[in-house]
Amino acid sequence: MKLFYKVSPDNYRSCMEKIRERFGMHEEVDEARTILMLDDMSQIERVMGTFDPSEDKFAHVRVNLNDESLKEFFDSVLGQPYKVK
Repeated sequence: MKLFYKVSPDNYRSCMEKIRERFGMHEEVDEARTILMLDDMSQIERVMGTFDPSEDKFAHVRVNLNDESLKEFFDSVLGQPYKVK
């Protein structure tokens, strides 16, 4: 399951930190992109956020879930997804 969220730039960093801390994820930052990953991908494959303050009005966060029961947690942190695949 892929979840797509738009997040306020003011809340973006704190949302990504909540997710990273909750699951003990590794963080990779590359310019406007932040990627959170786990060694064991059985529940969460990846969380990727992008935000370029010079071009974007919102931060975009994509969550690739392998365990659909975690959707509720991500919705509580990031809000309702604008797209679900």
